[in-house]
Formats: sequence, structure tokens, C-alpha cells
Amino acid sequence: MSVKEEERDLERAEEYELMYSRGTLRGGNKFELSTGLIIAARFADKLRRVAIVALSKMAPKDVIIRDVSELNMRLHNEIVEKRKIGKLDIIKITVNGYYDQASNKIVWEDYKISKYVSEDEYNKLLKENELLKAENKQLKDKIEEIKKVLG
Repeated sequence: MSVKEEERDLERAEEYELMYSRGTLRGGNKFELSTGLIIAARFADKLRRVAIVALSKMAPKDVIIRDVSELNMRLHNEIVEKRKIGKLDIIKITVNGYYDQASNKIVWEDYKISKYVSEDEYNKLLKENELLKAENKQLKDKIEEIKKVLG
């Protein structure tokens, strides 16, 4: 990340701090971060900015940026490679973790990626599900017929 990008993120983080916080401190050095609803292409920037705002009083900014970058690489692999989520799909990411002062590192315990679909897409999936159920019923009936003939 360039110095210019880092400065831009710090400026945006200050804006976020004034407008709204997406981080929740859970006592001690534990926390939960949330991106809110965003397009998938913007998750890394949003998560980095939310982390800077929420954790800046807990951990040094360079540690936050370093450790969020590592998390963003893992999340990118999950979003793009495993789940095949498109760049313009709407998602929400929630991350739990804690700051380990002894090792000067943010430890990410777990994360949750939620994908949201439009009503049209939902209806299409619902229709496909109904067709699969009907096909499944037909196959079960055929299996029962074959069992009777063989049995």
C-alpha cells in the first residue's frame, strides 16, 4: 500500500469515526468489526477503514494496517476463489478478534461472510428449488416401483 493510499484511508477513517462506527469492543482487547452492506469489490478498503477507526486506541496503526492486510488476503481467497462471489454482489463481513499486546499482533478468531440477493434472484432460486423437489419426488417414485418389481 502506498503512502498516498494510507493517508487517504486515515482521512476516510476519521470521517467514519465521526459518522458511524462499525466496530464493537467486547471487553479487554476483544472486538467485533463489521463492514455493513457493501459491494464485494470494496470489502478490503472498508474493512481496513473500519479497523483503523475501531482499533486505533487499542493497537498501533501500522499493526492494524499490516494485520488487516493479511486478513484481507484470506477473505479475498474465500470470496473470489471458494464462494465465487462477483465484484458487484452485495455482502457483509463480520470479523471477531483480539489484540495480543505481547506479540504486537491482531489475532483474527473467526469471520462471517453474508451474501445478499435481489428479490428477483431469490424468486429464481426458489423456482429452481421447487423444480428440484418435484424431480426428486419423481425419482423416489421410480425407485419404489423398481423395488416392487425386484422385490
